[in-house]
Amino acid sequence: MTVTFHFSCHLLSPLSLLALVALLSLSLFLSLSSMEERLVEVSDQEVRIDFVLGCKCRANVRLRSLSPTTPIAFKVQTSSPHKFLVNPPSGLIPPLSYSTFQIVLKPQSQLPPTFPRSPSDRFLVKTALAPELSESTHPDFINSWFNSMPRDSTIQDLKLKVAFVGPFLLRHAVTSGDFDSVRNIIKRQRNLVPELPTRDAESLLRVATELDCSEEMVNLLVEAGLKARERFDDVGESRWVSKGWAELHVAAAMNRTEEMSGLVRRVREEGGPLDCRDKEGRTPLILAAGKGNERCGRVLVGAGAEVNARSKDGRTALYRAAANGDRRMVEMLIEFGADPTISSLDHGRSALDVARDKGHVSRPSSTTVDPTQLIFECWLKNSLLV
Repeated sequence: MTVTFHFSCHLLSPLSLLALVALLSLSLFLSLSSMEERLVEVSDQEVRIDFVLGCKCRANVRLRSLSPTTPIAFKVQTSSPHKFLVNPPSGLIPPLSYSTFQIVLKPQSQLPPTFPRSPSDRFLVKTALAPELSESTHPDFINSWFNSMPRDSTIQDLKLKVAFVGPFLLRHAVTSGDFDSVRNIIKRQRNLVPELPTRDAESLLRVATELDCSEEMVNLLVEAGLKARERFDDVGESRWVSKGWAELHVAAAMNRTEEMSGLVRRVREEGGPLDCRDKEGRTPLILAAGKGNERCGRVLVGAGAEVNARSKDGRTALYRAAANGDRRMVEMLIEFGADPTISSLDHGRSALDVARDKGHVSRPSSTTVDPTQLIFECWLKNSLLV
């Protein structure tokens, strides 16, 4: 909570000044109280489960205590107890320490009705200060302890959403021509497509090329880093040309670090540009940042690529990394001098604005704060959440 006052001191009487000081003190107290109510941080507010039909599927959630002196008790509830198990369903987090619980999806005989996001499946994590409990306390006792707490007790709730992801659902979505589901799965699991085994990648590419919307689907998979090189010559090349991609763009999009290093050496020897543009005005560095390919991005900026280059919409590589919540990419770009205050042309928003919206950076109380240092320090501080 931020309260801003504009006044002239010489216009206020002593009584008014006292009232103003009291109001400012109350505002500060309320702000500190609000901060103190936050008991824990969660590793991710969306539980992402690699779904496989007919199999148990698991996901881990980590809680970090923000209390410096008092243990934090937690209890996990779900809106779908017929589908999920939680182990342990309750527990105790030592001061400034961690605790992990596992969510288990029981074997399902049908695909999720909607995916990746499942609007009907949710989890609620109840947390409370528990000075009277010890680390040896049994989870069943903690559950009873929560149930016996007075109604006016301070309990903080964390709400977790559920998303079903993984290679099984990715293939199903590609086979069905469900472009939006494929895109949303890739958005949640950026390493899923690049890490597919070669045989699976080639099979997925064959399926995509047989669709009515094959060009759109193949472009999406290729940009996500699909590795099926022996088929790219006859499937992907025309699509790269249609996008205006040079070889540097392809290597950046597919996270081919060794190939990128060789291309950079060749371009520098021939005196060519490292900041070539595709039809959207994106440089290879902007593309690498958008795909989360930090190693390729580092090769490019290390060779002299323009770190603050803007695409046609005015967005920089740092803007795209901030929008993705990509801590490593943000740190690397700022290390090489990226400016987080450059605004996009479409919405007039900067990387710093996006970072604030995502909760990675708090709004500064002073205009004298160095924004570059601020975004860098805050990303380091919140590294647990990425």
